[in-house]
Amino acid sequence: MSDGIKVPPCRPYVLRAMYDWMVDNLLTPQIAVNVNFPEVDLPLQYAQNGLIILNISPRAVLNLKIDNRGISFNARFGGVPHSVYVPMIAVTSIYPREDPKLGMYLLPEAGYDDFYENSDAGTSKGHLSAVEEVENTGSKENVPSSAPESGEKKVEHKKPTLEIVE
Repeated sequence: MSDGIKVPPCRPYVLRAMYDWMVDNLLTPQIAVNVNFPEVDLPLQYAQNGLIILNISPRAVLNLKIDNRGISFNARFGGVPHSVYVPMIAVTSIYPREDPKLGMYLLPEAGYDDFYENSDAGTSKGHLSAVEEVENTGSKENVPSSAPESGEKKVEHKKPTLEIVE
């Protein structure tokens, strides 16, 4: 953010505006959710490849609440009632079922780190961390030890990488 101005992320505002526009135009709002974020509370057996599509139309859900922290509602999955909570950072897109081209992909926002870090909700910051780049030779002998050698003072940082573990 420029000039040190700290504002909350715009994602919840964009999402509420898109939702209202879809409902006003008799479209069926759906959201894509990354289920790998902490605090996602929904029936995970319906997720595929770490993603679930949720119909959040007024006919499909009860008690829908979209606030700056997340989306909550009650819905049925396979005929079984569930309470659902999706933190705002886990929503990746919103689009109408009738024409997904009218939707919007929600880009990651740097503001979420500061917003959640300074909140009183106790939301964790992400669950990803930097790891050292290691050449995969198939042998565990080349894996570096995390313990520093004696006399070692300088810690060399390498480019962070992401490893997906399923």
